[in-house]
Amino acid sequence: MAGILVGKDVEQEYLWSCTLTGSNKEYNWAPEDPTPEPKEDEENDDGNVKPGHRLLIKSAILMPSAKKDEVTIVQIESEGYNKKAVIVPICAMKGGSDYQQYVDLLVPTKAKFSLLQGKGPIHFLGSHCVDFSG
Repeated sequence: MAGILVGKDVEQEYLWSCTLTGSNKEYNWAPEDPTPEPKEDEENDDGNVKPGHRLLIKSAILMPSAKKDEVTIVQIESEGYNKKAVIVPICAMKGGSDYQQYVDLLVPTKAKFSLLQGKGPIHFLGSHCVDFSG
């Protein structure tokens, strides 16, 4: 889905998901742009704009196959204000009783998600937002 924000600014949204399990305990979100960076001595007059990426996590789903009464905790590691490291749990769910949780977390920079406790499987879903400002 694409939307024109202001002037030439365009934002596109893509469905995003990741799954953490006992055998796959980490997920790195680090979007890369397909266009090469201009060299220092080259000018970028062709109208190409480097897009900005944000991740909007909306929901967490703990699958019914998760062990009953086992608490699954997921943590995020990212960069906050003034490049300060932010490492904090974002979700805790109990197998057999918690199946879906509203998360609503905006991640503006690269991030690593880790399964701190439990074996899941736990799914996260949301939107990968790509902003073309120019």
